Amino acid sequence: DEDHLALIIELLGELPPNTGLENGKKYDKYFTKKGKLKNIKSLKPWPLYNVLVEKYKFSASDAQSLSSFILPMLDYNPKTRASAADRLTHPWLKNQFTITTKKSQEEEEE
Repeated sequence: DEDHLALIIELLGELPPNTGLENGKKYDKYFTKKGKLKNIKSLKPWPLYNVLVEKYKFSASDAQSLSSFILPMLDYNPKTRASAADRLTHPWLKNQFTITTKKSQEEEEE
């Protein structure tokens, strides 16, 4: 629904033109001809990096690493979107078990 689309746009940014999304069955139900949501006018961008740092208390380096792993798979354009196979060599996978949040560190110390 439109609320979910708003959250996606807040996380990933505005829909770029000519990605093919505008040809979807329900595009006209939710978006204007200019690619803006029809009923939700006030979006507050919150990029993934910021979500990881501010909400989940990731360190800056861990948030950067995880963001660089995930964001290419969330590309709006299917032609440029990274596949899971593309991500197999990403450094984040090699270090996935060492990523901790400040919150989890505090819990361990208690």
